[in-house]
Amino acid sequence: MCKGEILVQVYLLLTSQAVCRLLGAMCVCASLAMSCPDAVAANSKNLVKLELKNAHGGWIKTGIFLERSDSFEIEASGIWDAEGLILAPRHVLWYRVGQNGTARNLPGDDFVSVSERSGELEVAIRPPNFYWFDKRGTFPPEILEAPEIAVSFTLGIQKFVLLDSVRQIGDEKNLSQMPSGAEDRPPKHFEYLTVLGESEVWSGRRVGDEYFIKARLENDVGIIKMPVDIELSRTMRFSFDWLYESLPSVLPETLIAGHDYLSIALEFDNGQDLTWMWSKFLAKGMSFRCPLPWWSERETHFVLDSGTYGLGKWKSHSRNVYDDYSEAVAGDPPRKIVGIWLIGNNLFAKQSTRAQFRNILLSDEGEIILSY
Repeated sequence: MCKGEILVQVYLLLTSQAVCRLLGAMCVCASLAMSCPDAVAANSKNLVKLELKNAHGGWIKTGIFLERSDSFEIEASGIWDAEGLILAPRHVLWYRVGQNGTARNLPGDDFVSVSERSGELEVAIRPPNFYWFDKRGTFPPEILEAPEIAVSFTLGIQKFVLLDSVRQIGDEKNLSQMPSGAEDRPPKHFEYLTVLGESEVWSGRRVGDEYFIKARLENDVGIIKMPVDIELSRTMRFSFDWLYESLPSVLPETLIAGHDYLSIALEFDNGQDLTWMWSKFLAKGMSFRCPLPWWSERETHFVLDSGTYGLGKWKSHSRNVYDDYSEAVAGDPPRKIVGIWLIGNNLFAKQSTRAQFRNILLSDEGEIILSY
């Protein structure tokens, strides 16, 4: 399957209802409404109210023009009922500055950011049935020419007029994700997986001599990755501690409707990833391919803990990576480990959950290769 094809993304079929206050509009901008039939707008120079009506509308110009380092806010409300699955704005809304700007998702329904370049702010709905793989977020003709899908999202967009001293905040910094106190969002050395976009699931904090990675799932999804480049040997071990406060799934995780979970994973140079998890329903030692389309071609799950006994307590695991991969994944083994992932999803059953991870190690015959 090539990257240009439309890829089914069930991870973004979510359930939520976002209710946000809307920014007032000052006058009707008829020209904008006429040029964007999939949106209705009312605006002033620095303030726009935008109604998005078609999920296949592509990129919509907002009429807000930004200079580099200008701050802006997007407050979004509404729902998209996708055949019974309720999508909140943060699950499908993206933005960019100018046609050649980098496409980024809204990690929250109330979002503040700083423009990394000059240009007109544009917004788009990325339907949950495909990914894009270029930075600017190019929609294929199959999406733009597809029949209209009615949605109802309201966006209040405001450009802030700031003093020069305030505008010197670093470019490309998302204000809503700047560290608060000693908390890192996302955890240090990790970044959100680009194909899915950012969220507010993962954070990190140092307590004494230890660094803890925390997941907080509230009707959301988030995958973070730390790139590595490590040769895989037959004796390579992957060690970590985890503490699950609760488990999000209400059905076996082998089912799409039950595929809510938290896990830690390794990504390999052959495009596969192997993720170790605690399952509420499946037996220890069981492995299975991800039930979600697209992911089913590249992700395998391995159950290390089962049931609810031991929740709220730290557990330590040390796995032989080569052996687990050979047991769970068909085909030749990979040659390299290229990433460490942490995965969180509770989009289907919407059961809130928390977990923590610490002491992440890769070692080979007693020699520590990576310590986090």
